[in-house]
Amino acid sequence: MDHFETQVPAMSLKNLHIEDWFCLIIFWGLAVILFTQFFSRYVFNFAFGWSEELSRYLLIVLAFAGASIASRNTSHIAMTLFHRWLPNGLLGKLQVAIECFNVLIIGILGYFCLQIIPLIAPHSLASLQVSLTWVYVLLLVFILAMLIRTIRVAIDKTKMLNQCQSRQQEEC
Repeated sequence: MDHFETQVPAMSLKNLHIEDWFCLIIFWGLAVILFTQFFSRYVFNFAFGWSEELSRYLLIVLAFAGASIASRNTSHIAMTLFHRWLPNGLLGKLQVAIECFNVLIIGILGYFCLQIIPLIAPHSLASLQVSLTWVYVLLLVFILAMLIRTIRVAIDKTKMLNQCQSRQQEEC
């Protein structure tokens, strides 16, 4: 077995969380909408005007739901250039600082999303008479999920750092 191959655990529906289901539903909804748009445009020479706009907003919501899943799994993309050369103690402190910075950025993003919701309430989609508020409320929900999970990761990394430091002091 090559050292780059990893064992992938078997997929089980029991392990899916609510945002996993939400992403699955949105993804397949997008697939149906886009296939319908493609089929109607190129087979019947008739385009649904609402499908492009609706799919754009659903894709935005899907991206934030996916970011929430990545926060839960701690699988966001990260730069690991300095991780190779830093000593373990400094590396742990750097990881905690990065998580705290992530909490700050996600908190600011949530604050701005909360500020936009009342301002966007009178506006609706151009092709459908549906308020844009639902898009921003869903974004806020997934931003809050990211924030809660990132705080949890920061706390876990802080606890691990403290445990490692206490073990090192006991060994001295």
